[in-house]
Amino acid sequence: MAKAAKKKSKPSKKAARVTAKPKAAAKSAKPAKKKAAKAASPSRPAARKTAPKIDPLNRKNYGALTPMLAVSDVRRAADFYTRAFGFKSRGIMDSPQGAIHAELRLRDTTLMLSPESRQQNNLSANSIGNTPATFYILVDDVDSTFTNAVAAGAKVTMPVMDMFWGDRCGQVSDPDGNKWMIATHKAEPTEAEMAAAMKQMMEASQTGSQNASAATAGAESEY
Repeated sequence: MAKAAKKKSKPSKKAARVTAKPKAAAKSAKPAKKKAAKAASPSRPAARKTAPKIDPLNRKNYGALTPMLAVSDVRRAADFYTRAFGFKSRGIMDSPQGAIHAELRLRDTTLMLSPESRQQNNLSANSIGNTPATFYILVDDVDSTFTNAVAAGAKVTMPVMDMFWGDRCGQVSDPDGNKWMIATHKAEPTEAEMAAAMKQMMEASQTGSQNASAATAGAESEY
């Protein structure tokens, strides 16, 4: 009887295997829960593309200072500056009323043109009657450029001559009345040399004025 009781108290290997199965099932359930939790969690937003950096000074298209001229005819003025000074046209903006904006380029300088408008008090130099501004434009050959400008329709306001500061210059006014001093750099004089050359130029100018006055007075006395 005692032996029979011992046998009953020992669990069989088969029962041990049955009771071990739920543990293995629990272990395999853990990865499944993790996968389900990962799938249920909200996905992270995709990384946004970095926007291109904008240059606030727009150095790609403009320098520190860009003149804008009011002209009577934008296309005609653009054509003149191209033929006279060698500007290149960057673009002309049209509207039903005609060209309303143009941009020209000469080396590192941009020139803007806009049509004059009395309603907006945007007048050309001719409409005003004069201009306090003079554009100083450096070129490789002042004599050749000066000739081209005159042929394109500019008026001579000062013939080409060597100046005391080392540039050879001449001045014209364009068809809209803007003043342009055309120059080629020829020398780099010292301050003393510039002072002496300026004095000589002023004396020559004064002598020329006196001679002109004397010639006028002589001509008047003949009548």
